[in-house]
Amino acid sequence: MEKRLDTIKDQVFVLSIAEGFFGASVLFALLRLDLFSEIGDGQKTVSELASAVGAPPEYLQRLLNAGVMLDLLESDDSIGFRLSPRCASVLVPGSGERYLGDWVRNLDMFRHALADLDRAVTNGAPTVDPSAHLGSSDEETRDFTLAMHDYAAFRGAELARFLDTSDASSLLDLGAGPGTYAFHLGLANPDLELNLLDLPGVLEVAREVETRYDLKNRINYLPVDVTIEPIPGQYDLVLVSNTLHMLGEMESRKLISRLKENVNPGGSLVIQAQYLANHHMGGRWPVFLDLIQMCITDEGRNHTEAETREWMHEAGFRDISYAPMSLVNTNSFLRGYRPSV
Repeated sequence: MEKRLDTIKDQVFVLSIAEGFFGASVLFALLRLDLFSEIGDGQKTVSELASAVGAPPEYLQRLLNAGVMLDLLESDDSIGFRLSPRCASVLVPGSGERYLGDWVRNLDMFRHALADLDRAVTNGAPTVDPSAHLGSSDEETRDFTLAMHDYAAFRGAELARFLDTSDASSLLDLGAGPGTYAFHLGLANPDLELNLLDLPGVLEVAREVETRYDLKNRINYLPVDVTIEPIPGQYDLVLVSNTLHMLGEMESRKLISRLKENVNPGGSLVIQAQYLANHHMGGRWPVFLDLIQMCITDEGRNHTEAETREWMHEAGFRDISYAPMSLVNTNSFLRGYRPSV
């Protein structure tokens, strides 16, 4: 009997992993059809929603029923549907920094890329076009950048609490994405000049995101491709956030070495990342991020705190310290200083 119970537990364990795509598929479909926005803070009937999204009512009914089963939606009669409270707070545009819709859509993109994970392993190559979300497709670049804002909103507020900028008058956010981290640092320190560097299409989205914040800072946008162009200026603080994993070890080492000249003497370089454990087998999201990079970049891989510290030390940064944040934040950061003399 005990052996049979162990077998059942093993089966449940394996199936809980294998069946995870069912619930995710329902959520992704509801988002792609924009049903959370269509329902909003009220209630809509199946026929109203079918007309809005251009779907046969009987087919849409089945998707909505699955949404109720997963507690994404609520219904009293299987005719009228409303959002569950937990979804209404994070999946309706207008939720402010709680909104997760763009990030969840991005996870759908990751799902497609990871569907051929075995091919990425055997071919040693990405399963999707890496350039699409990094500039060659305006739509995919915009979607990816907005997703990064969703991800960074909560974590940006945390970074502003844990990263002391009181001795800095200028910040370079290299690989700024939507600018969310820089904007939160600006809110915490209105005297900090913000310089956001990224690809031109990415910075167009960052300018939109800026309007969501009541910032007093001077803000400069620097459209630069750091893989082929020089990095302009010198700054008291240089922030590289969730960027190195897209580059791989060789390019990360080169970038950090270059950045020493962009840090004022006595200034600091901060590398924020979702660091792998030193044995590379944890934590949960850093390991998944490592696999994502295998599927969506040419050379990317995630990295550990120890090897990143080594790269910074090789580049000439000293007094390197490690700062974890709250338990619910997958980010942490290393900070190292350029010697004054």
